[in-house]
Amino acid sequence: MRHSWKALVMSVALLFSMGTMAACGDGASEGQTTIRFWYTATISENRIVNEMIDAYNEGQGKEDGVFVEGDNRQNIDRTALYSNPPSVLVISDEEFKTWALEGLFTDLTDYYESDPGSYSEDGIPDALTNTFRIDKEVGANGIRMAGEGADLQALPFGATPMVYFYSLPAFEDQGINIISVAEEELNGTGEYAEVQPHGYAEYKEAPFEGAVSSMNMAGETVYKVFNNRIPMNWEEFRYLSKMFTKSYNASSPTTTGSGSHWWFSYGWSVGGDCIGWNEDHYEFTVADEEPNWLVLTDGLTLNGRTYNAGEIVDYADRDAAAGVADEGSVHALPSQYDALYEFVRLSSPVGGRNGQGEDGYGVGVFSGDNSASSLSTQQVALLASSDAVTSLETSYNGKYDIAPAQQWREYVGGSTYQMNGEEGFANEYLKVIGETYDGEVYTGELAVDEETGTPYVGRATGFAGMTALVIPERSDASLKDAAWKFIRWAASAEGQAYVLQTGDVPNQTSLAFSDDFLNIGNGKNYWAFAFQAQNANIGDWAYFENGEWVNDWSGSFNNQLRAGYMTIDAFMEKDGAAATSAIAEVDIYLNGRW
Repeated sequence: MRHSWKALVMSVALLFSMGTMAACGDGASEGQTTIRFWYTATISENRIVNEMIDAYNEGQGKEDGVFVEGDNRQNIDRTALYSNPPSVLVISDEEFKTWALEGLFTDLTDYYESDPGSYSEDGIPDALTNTFRIDKEVGANGIRMAGEGADLQALPFGATPMVYFYSLPAFEDQGINIISVAEEELNGTGEYAEVQPHGYAEYKEAPFEGAVSSMNMAGETVYKVFNNRIPMNWEEFRYLSKMFTKSYNASSPTTTGSGSHWWFSYGWSVGGDCIGWNEDHYEFTVADEEPNWLVLTDGLTLNGRTYNAGEIVDYADRDAAAGVADEGSVHALPSQYDALYEFVRLSSPVGGRNGQGEDGYGVGVFSGDNSASSLSTQQVALLASSDAVTSLETSYNGKYDIAPAQQWREYVGGSTYQMNGEEGFANEYLKVIGETYDGEVYTGELAVDEETGTPYVGRATGFAGMTALVIPERSDASLKDAAWKFIRWAASAEGQAYVLQTGDVPNQTSLAFSDDFLNIGNGKNYWAFAFQAQNANIGDWAYFENGEWVNDWSGSFNNQLRAGYMTIDAFMEKDGAAATSAIAEVDIYLNGRW
């Protein structure tokens, strides 16, 4: 599995030895049915899973008449699900659809509708529950539905969302004041009453007591403020990345500003994607140039689908949204092309390698899943990852913290200006709150629609690795009722109280934002994990039967387009038709929501 439970603190792992079978109390009592539970966990996680199993066996399990034997297996081969499979299995989103299409999972729909126990999808993010819904059969139209309304084949168990890990020493070196204040707490009269809702901002005057001043990249003495509870917008992120890139700032303690592997927090934030449903088949839309639309009023109906203020119109309804734009019910957002262009420019060098690719900012590097060392070795100051905690706890403990991913956000008067009117990224600087530009004092206020008051913000989103509990179809039929009783408990608030101790975000929103989870990080901003999990989705590798469809274009995308060896137009000319052909053949419809 790509996303196993992450180890919380490595020192904890040293205190416990790996046990293959869970402790499981004193064994099954008379009249209890014994079931086998397979999962994959690290040493420290294994202890927590054992505690969860013991809690069930000694509590709800006695009432249910069920006894669970846990088996921590580091390699779970799908072939095992054809011969003597366990009663319950933990599976990742990457494997789910492929294995579901092979008929390897029991349909849980009737169980949930007739005997939910303490488990309910209410209070769980829709994206997490919908990820593990897919019809058992292809419909009369030749399409197999997945997502909302489809057959329930697994219960969501946990999530590891993409966040940004940032270097505390690097931020201190550049005189950045770090605060952790929720957006809804900034409009009062307290300590942060003068702070505007930005992920990163610079102020002419001290916005709160104790703020320290420093010189910005324009040579001005300002108060730099990083709020790790508000996503940066595109301009703020590229400016902060510029600050931490030596080619732009000789005093930077890091070589390059940021590292990221994923475009999702850009494209999804404005409603774009690499696929779009045209009411007949999917198209490859990663470079689609049509605008996306933010809904400004409640109850807007487009093609039979109703939207409320703050939602973003689905791909299939964009033309209808454009048709009512003059009525003031929608606001134009950047296109998927715009989002892709911004993302590509982060890692593409200035000049696009002598014109071969897009002219880039040169402030980002390509980073894979396990590149925590790029933060600890000061290659970058900000690193996008979903599973860097274990490595950072070993190599950079006490020197990093966590922030949300980027979000499209519009501010009154924009976010940047060009020094001396000269064009180009080298002359672009962040506007300072309290300074005057073109005769107007820049307030840094979030832009809102004048008529409806709807903020001009996109989705706060990104990908997450998700896990779920399944009952294998070929497991002992006489044990399936018992297996259901266990997984409905493990996916409920009581079972999730143990899951959160692993550092994974529990499926219950209330638990994700509880002190029990937020304190797991020992002072680190685990709020960012909880926040990102609420609107996270699966990555493109898990959209359809398997991840192979991305192979038709991901190589060029990652190794040529992002590295500055290819323009977007050249990429589409080379790989667009092959990608469209690959997805036009799939028989899964994702409800047009992903």
